[in-house]
This record gives sequence, C-alpha cells and structure tokens, in this order.
Amino acid sequence: MKIRNGVGGLIFDIDGTLIDSNDLHAHAWQEAFEHFGKRFDYGVIREQMGKGGDLLVPDMLNAREIRSFSDDLKSYRKKIFKTDYMKKIRPFPGIRESFEELKARGIEIALGSSGEPDEVDYYIKLLEIEDLIVASTSKGDAKFSKPSPEIFEAAMERLSSHDGRIAAVGDTPYDILAGHRATIPVIAVLCGGFDRELLQKAEIIFDDVPQLVRQIEQIDDYFRV
Repeated sequence: MKIRNGVGGLIFDIDGTLIDSNDLHAHAWQEAFEHFGKRFDYGVIREQMGKGGDLLVPDMLNAREIRSFSDDLKSYRKKIFKTDYMKKIRPFPGIRESFEELKARGIEIALGSSGEPDEVDYYIKLLEIEDLIVASTSKGDAKFSKPSPEIFEAAMERLSSHDGRIAAVGDTPYDILAGHRATIPVIAVLCGGFDRELLQKAEIIFDDVPQLVRQIEQIDDYFRV
C-alpha cells in the first residue's frame, strides 16, 4: 500500500468514541453491584468507564468480595447489559461518513475493543462500517483490557501501515494510557463525557470523530515533524 505523507492508520476505541454507550455501561454496572449488595454513587462508577470488568471489579471490591462473588457479578452485569441496555445504544452522528472520508484519504481503520465478540459485531453492524474497516479486536485478543496496551497492540498487528504512522483514538484516560503503553500517540475525543482536563495527556483533543476528520491535517502534521 502506498504510504501517505501523514497518518497511515487509526485504531478507534468503540464505546464513548463511536457509540453513545458510556452512561448505559455505568448504569448496568451500578445495577449489577446493587444486586450483590454493593451500592456506589453513580459518579464513582462512571469515572471507571473505559476499563474492562477484569480491572474495574477489583478496583471496586475488597479481597473477600472478589473471592466471594466477582465472577457472578460480571456474569450478571453481562446478562442485564445485553437484555436491558444494549438495545438503547445509538451511534454518534456522522461516523460512517467520517470513516468513508478517512478511507478515501488512504487511511486504514481498525477497531480496538476488548468487548465481547458478539457485542463488537453488533456495534459494527449498528454503525454500518463493516466495509470501511481493515480489522477489529475483541476480548479474546488480549489477556487484560485497557489500560493494558494489549488490545491496541493486537490491532496494530493487523494494520499494514508502518514507519510509526499509527495513532489510537479514544475517549477515556484509560485509552490514553493504553496507547502510550503501546508507544503510539493518542487522539482523544470529548464525546464520551470525560472532562478535557482528564484527557490532557493525549497528543491532540477533538470534540468528536467528525471534527477529527475535518481537521485531519493536525494529525498528519504530528507525523511529519
């Protein structure tokens, strides 16, 4: 593939970046914790969004609780999310059109998610982007979720872009940490609901994916330096 004079590939987080799902995930976790007798303020759980259950649950429970019911908690959360919450998720505006523009510019697109494989497939269909992406990842592609770098590293292996011209796009501090641990720059978007101050370690910050595409020259300039 001909190398662009700028960014060659973008790895997109899904939740909070391409789809409006962070609040729904937080409510599902809150309901699941309450089912097992653990009550947390919504804001405490909301700030954990961006982590997988493998890291979120140990951050919220003590050792005795983890041994007692953490696996059942995660299974219950998965069940209620799929039955009660997932159908409420909507794509952010302009995602397909944005991906069409990126592809037309010769930029490869991958999805970097540690979600369940069937959930990732559902989101790809919901977004109508199956024909626009090179690859996607899911839970089985990494031992640990973000902020571990494994998911982004797995996505990088599936892109043909090289010479360090790959960036990650995400909406949480955990995306930024995961990208930097994978030694790639991170483009943060504000549409996931995290304050700009929490995303300051990203190389560039945009409001959303359509703005990223409109101002793609900023990302190109980063790689030309």
